[in-house]
Amino acid sequence: MNNNLNPKKIIEMDKKFVWHPYTQMKEYNQNPNNIIIERGEGNYLIDIRNKKYLDAVSSIWCNLLGHSEKRIINAIKEQADKICHSTLLGCGNVPSTILAEKVINITPPHLKKVFYSEDGSEAVEIAVKMAFEYCQLKDSKNNKDNNNNNQTAQPQRTKFVSVKEGYHGDTIGTMSVGGSSTFHGMFKPLLFNGYFANTPYCYRCQYHNFKDTDDRNKCGCEMDCLKEMLNLIESHKEELFCVILEAGVMGSAGIIPYPDGYIEKVAELCKKHNIILILDEVATYGRLGKYLFSDNETLKKLNKPDIICIGKGITGGYLPLALTITTEEIYNEFLGDFKDCVQFFHGHTYTGNQLLCASAIATLDVLEDDKIFENTKDKIKYLHNSMDKLKELNNVGDIRKKGFMIGIELVKDKETKEPFPYEFKAGYKVADKLLEKGIYMRPIFNTIIIVPPLTITAEEISFLVDGLYNSIKEIFE
Repeated sequence: MNNNLNPKKIIEMDKKFVWHPYTQMKEYNQNPNNIIIERGEGNYLIDIRNKKYLDAVSSIWCNLLGHSEKRIINAIKEQADKICHSTLLGCGNVPSTILAEKVINITPPHLKKVFYSEDGSEAVEIAVKMAFEYCQLKDSKNNKDNNNNNQTAQPQRTKFVSVKEGYHGDTIGTMSVGGSSTFHGMFKPLLFNGYFANTPYCYRCQYHNFKDTDDRNKCGCEMDCLKEMLNLIESHKEELFCVILEAGVMGSAGIIPYPDGYIEKVAELCKKHNIILILDEVATYGRLGKYLFSDNETLKKLNKPDIICIGKGITGGYLPLALTITTEEIYNEFLGDFKDCVQFFHGHTYTGNQLLCASAIATLDVLEDDKIFENTKDKIKYLHNSMDKLKELNNVGDIRKKGFMIGIELVKDKETKEPFPYEFKAGYKVADKLLEKGIYMRPIFNTIIIVPPLTITAEEISFLVDGLYNSIKEIFE
């Protein structure tokens, strides 16, 4: 810490000048004990008062390997000594080229082309624009051929299908395809239109009355939510330029895993009707016990999805980088003569930035060298089993678990599943109590969100679960 700035002064400056995202700033400014992080060590954050907190949400789902991992930091330093940035508009650079090859080696074989950006919202915005322009180019070509042959012109594909309460980012395009009334309802007049199926939310399923998500997984069901989605795609197939879903888990909706087989069946129908399928792997990258959800035998046999988006953990959470990865077929549609002005009309100043790519290369090397995914299987099992202890508590309604992503939904009444009112701040009260115990967690309304680093230890998992159990009990019981 800068010795010229004491903790009280830094807190005053933060309140005076910084507007924090997704934060009720009136309450924040009235809090005399706001946390200001100075440094990180391993799986812990350390604030300006020198207090340590277990980083239970991986600094919002991006830190994979703990803080201050020297191999990543040294890679960034070494690159900085060479060059920090040059444009990728019309020329290349060494780290972005090396990283592209390394990433293609971990993606399904049909995904072969990498487009860089700086965060997940941008990666998804790019994917949506890419899918839309691809369809426009292809349909225009087909319509020209049809006109030459006196055939009926193909209708333009201008709509998408997604699910309600999905979240893909906060830009206009990503809000449009996200469907989150919670976060983006205010901006609805600005958004473009598509079709939304109901959320596959097993705990609050509109077709069945399961005790909780574990009960649904044990009993199984006919997946009426999937049938609704498939009917929606089928009925609008002529006008769809894409279907877009989060990869395996709906993150900001409250860590809601898609039922097994749901995405695969959607992929089959998209394959049948030649509809582009986009999977948003930004939040789930590295979190589900492997690099990618789309590394899935069923999906690979279908050559689906057509586009995936990666962000957050791709650099280990050290620098902001995102990737939109697509097929040779989609890429080839953008190849044309200069006179025809055919190209992908999108770009960012820091696209393919050398420092960002160097941090991602180092992260992939650490994941491989340390055999991280081989070592996480037992941790995931232990994490899931340990979380079941929380079911004893009267106000824990549902515990949703997928890999290193956990959502614990707090309810006012366990029998009726009655939620706490928004103003009760159930999740935030638990978060405050956890801070007292040395655990940092960021809830989503009534849902406690746990997304720990892959490097979390068994001892830290026990510390985390005990902290959760005692915090919930102290507040509600």
